Amino acid sequence: MSRPVILCVDDERIILSSLKSQLMNNLGDRYQIELAESGEEALEILEELDENQTELPLVIADQIMGGMYGDELLARIKHMRPNTHSIMLTGQATAESVGEAVNKAGLFRYISKPWDEEDLILTVKTGLRSYYDQKEIQRQECYQSTLNQVLQLVITKASFEEQLAQALTTILSTCCFTTLGKGSIYTVNLEQADLEWSTAAQPDLVMVSQLNGGLAPENKLDFRENESQVQLISDASNSRYYVAPITLQNKPVGALYIYIDASYEDGPQTREFLSSVCHILAGMIRISQYNRALEKHSAELEEVVERRTQELHDALRKQEQLNDTFIAANKKLEYFATTDELTKLMNRRCFFERADAEAARAHRYGRKTLLAILDVDFFKEVNDTFGHQVGDRVLAQVANVIVETIREHDFVGRIGGEEFALLMPETTLEDGKEICERVRQAISSSQVVVGSHSIAISASMGLSEVRQEELTIGGAMIRADQALYDSKHRGRNLISLN
Repeated sequence: MSRPVILCVDDERIILSSLKSQLMNNLGDRYQIELAESGEEALEILEELDENQTELPLVIADQIMGGMYGDELLARIKHMRPNTHSIMLTGQATAESVGEAVNKAGLFRYISKPWDEEDLILTVKTGLRSYYDQKEIQRQECYQSTLNQVLQLVITKASFEEQLAQALTTILSTCCFTTLGKGSIYTVNLEQADLEWSTAAQPDLVMVSQLNGGLAPENKLDFRENESQVQLISDASNSRYYVAPITLQNKPVGALYIYIDASYEDGPQTREFLSSVCHILAGMIRISQYNRALEKHSAELEEVVERRTQELHDALRKQEQLNDTFIAANKKLEYFATTDELTKLMNRRCFFERADAEAARAHRYGRKTLLAILDVDFFKEVNDTFGHQVGDRVLAQVANVIVETIREHDFVGRIGGEEFALLMPETTLEDGKEICERVRQAISSSQVVVGSHSIAISASMGLSEVRQEELTIGGAMIRADQALYDSKHRGRNLISLN
């Protein structure tokens, strides 16, 4: 199996020679260092690596090169190999080109020429460590997803044989086994085997499922040896496969065979994954054994159990439906009690409750809090000219603009017909003015289209500070309302401060 590759790209041979020398001195025992004098040559090398299924953890590329620039090359490599990390090494790159490399190619680091060897090697090692950490996280996520999918099969209504067939397909679709997609599952003959069979009287083995010719080799796991560990075996035909025992109460009841290609590296994580899979398969076998025993020895009892179980399921389902209805009704009640249906903002009562609580908190901790009241300009003319449905659209548009413009910890409510209130916790007066100005400009920049008409929207605002001695926003509301009146009196689409 070829070693992973670090690809260096620069149009100056002396730079490439220096890079290769430093990388070989520090990493040459574990990595193959490939050189390219242009982006085009680098892509050709990448094609060869793809054909040979060679790993490419890291690319080091200059920015200013003849032909393809470094940021374009790194972006194309990122598209072809999303996990490969990249380092830009140049003395002439602009901030714009570095930004392009960061945004489009996921640039890991940027090092200026001339570089310090110790800094370069440390950066490369950090990039390689990040690559393998990311690769390991992806593998663990893939393993966990596969285990969850196999576990879900236990509760399906499919037959035991169908469950194992689906389980094998799922296991072979795991990222590390997709190349060959070849394997098989053997179990004891559940028709013959007793739940308490002894090692002196082994039941027959039955191949329950196989995919892509994944038959077990002649030297199958000897059930009498009670093997308990996952083994990696290479047979006479140079095939490599894992054999994982399926055990119940330390007694082997089956085996899982998974074939791998020559390039796959064995690791404890893979063995632990296969061991976990076999635990689930053992659970499937145990369930199947009990089901067959019940079918064989207790047909009448099973019928009673099924009937009672169905009754219980029906009762639980009915109770669950009632619970769902109750929960849904409570959610609706809570929604209608706190939300303005038109704008989806807090209604007046909900806003005042939350704002008063915020004012009390600001008083307790000595924090600055601002309150703004916003009123849509000439709203009555919109209703009179275009109708209330268009007016509703204007209000909904204003609400959306406010929500999209304010900060995450600010909150807004509709407190009247075309009137909105905005509370800005832990905010200075200057910051509050800036936020209100952004809201005012955003509203002025929006419009509502009705047929061939475009309705311009604007809003007047009044801003006031919640005083330190105030435990509610009542006083601030009066002052903000007076400031709003000033904005209306001075010509609208303004912000006034009280």
